[in-house]
Amino acid sequence: MKEHKGSILSLTEIREQKLTMERLASLTETPRCQSHVDKPAEVCCGTCQNLPVCMVCAQFGKHKAHDIQDVDVVAEKERSSIGETMVMLEQCSDNVNQLPVRVEKVKKKLSEGISAAKKKLESQHTKLSGQIQRRLKDNDEMLKRNRKEIDDVEKQEVAELEEERKKEIEAAVKKINDKFDKLVRERRAKNQYLENVLETLHGERGGRISKGTTLVDRAYKGLDSSVDEQGNTHGEELEKISNEAAKRKMRYDNFRSTTSSILASKDNWTGAQCLPDISKASDPLIRESKKDFPELEYLGQIEAGDLNTTVGGIVRITGEPESMVDIGGGKAEGWNVAHMRPTDSGSIVITGDVDNEHTHITVIDREGKLISTDQIQQRKREDGLFFPRCSPLSLFKLVTTCVDGNIGIYNTQTRSHIRKHMSDLVDDWDDQEQVFSVATDQINKNVYIGTCSRDVFVLDDMLNYRHTLQLPQGIEASFDMVIHDDNLIVCDFWGKKAGILTREGPGAKLVCELPNLDHMGGDWVPSRVCTNCNGFVYIIWLRISGQLRFILTQYSPDGHNLLITKDVEGDVSGIDTVFTDGSEKLLLVTEKGKLYRYGLVMET
Repeated sequence: MKEHKGSILSLTEIREQKLTMERLASLTETPRCQSHVDKPAEVCCGTCQNLPVCMVCAQFGKHKAHDIQDVDVVAEKERSSIGETMVMLEQCSDNVNQLPVRVEKVKKKLSEGISAAKKKLESQHTKLSGQIQRRLKDNDEMLKRNRKEIDDVEKQEVAELEEERKKEIEAAVKKINDKFDKLVRERRAKNQYLENVLETLHGERGGRISKGTTLVDRAYKGLDSSVDEQGNTHGEELEKISNEAAKRKMRYDNFRSTTSSILASKDNWTGAQCLPDISKASDPLIRESKKDFPELEYLGQIEAGDLNTTVGGIVRITGEPESMVDIGGGKAEGWNVAHMRPTDSGSIVITGDVDNEHTHITVIDREGKLISTDQIQQRKREDGLFFPRCSPLSLFKLVTTCVDGNIGIYNTQTRSHIRKHMSDLVDDWDDQEQVFSVATDQINKNVYIGTCSRDVFVLDDMLNYRHTLQLPQGIEASFDMVIHDDNLIVCDFWGKKAGILTREGPGAKLVCELPNLDHMGGDWVPSRVCTNCNGFVYIIWLRISGQLRFILTQYSPDGHNLLITKDVEGDVSGIDTVFTDGSEKLLLVTEKGKLYRYGLVMET
């Protein structure tokens, strides 16, 4: 065989495309017999891998008992076999030729994904930073307004004392002056105490809001770094696939070129000797060509994460209540709690029913100790359910509402209560309309009165009608409301949903519907809502099917993510946050007057 190896095509020549025209020409020359080198080969020995031999060797030599075949027959047979192989290779051509194109598309998609992810994160960071700055500005504005109110109260009190001094001056000038000076000192000391409380409250609130800025920036940098890391990793993987695709295509093109050259030569000796080796080499090439890269499906994608979800974990509710105070002990049988809102003066105002002709306004401190309570005469209702609600208007004043349309302004210092009826304020007030909720925007001096319909009536801080805001389709009523930055959060008890709505113009738009609790089974309705100083949303959900169940939920500031669900005991009728003991607390009050205080821990 040594003398014939020069006329046989090797696989190395096929893979590396070393088949030159000179080499191909040598393959087309008639080979010589192995044993009789001076004689040209006349037939092929199939037993010896189509070895060229002369007729003497075939009939009388060592190939006598072998499978002797005509070279034309062998060549035709091998051409037929390689034809099928070429068909199989042609079926793989699209995959081989398109792979580099697909890789380039995925590289482009990866680049676009990185840009989109960075743009999304930058937009979310800008929005959240802006919201935090607005809250800081609102906090400063509230401090200025409350300081002014303290000054106004002080001036009024001093003026009243001066009038009292004038009336008694002739009877006992010295005694009255001493009394006046003492009272002024007491008033000033009290107001100084209130101002100190305000300084502490707004300082703690501002510090917590500012801390949110730091955490948002940190989360942004972490997510942005994650995008870069994913981009680098995916880019490296794509580069490896790209190199492999180029090598695969080169081997494929070399094989096709070699095979096509041999077939085009139409030389029987070349076909008989080379095509069997080409057939053997085609199997691994076909398997290689069919092999795909499933990782291309995800290498062009970037998991950017969500900044709102990431910062959602910065505030958590403590597992168990830090304290519980019974503020309803010893009250009348019909006494209950319907609503609760804190004021910046450090007091907490609770409203509720007493009997079928009276409601109450009860003021407690942040520890749950009673400060004052007043019964309010109402028009008699047989069911005794007035749904009294309240919302802070200023440092000492709150807006109060009842289901029958009575609204008012209550002063926690003087315990005065100025009352009006909605029919006196709104020309087209429907007598069948019922008031279910109230929310106040202290910065812009707006009061929002929610009803049993889609109408929300907007008043000023003197309870003068401004305009009507209509809720969007799908929101049936506002059972409870709270201001949330530039928006309004509404609990739709009947529609079994809670949503963040715009509050500009005559028609509110749905910004976000907060995730409900349908996944927990049963019919769930939102009943109470509040927010904390960092914009997190807290809602009490009530299961009305089967056994009653109350769930406290915490949502991300944008409302898209449900962060915490927590079972709470009792019929919760009020929820809000206060600052005490140097940190923010979450308060829950039950219908029977049990006040629970939970810690709101801000992660560092």
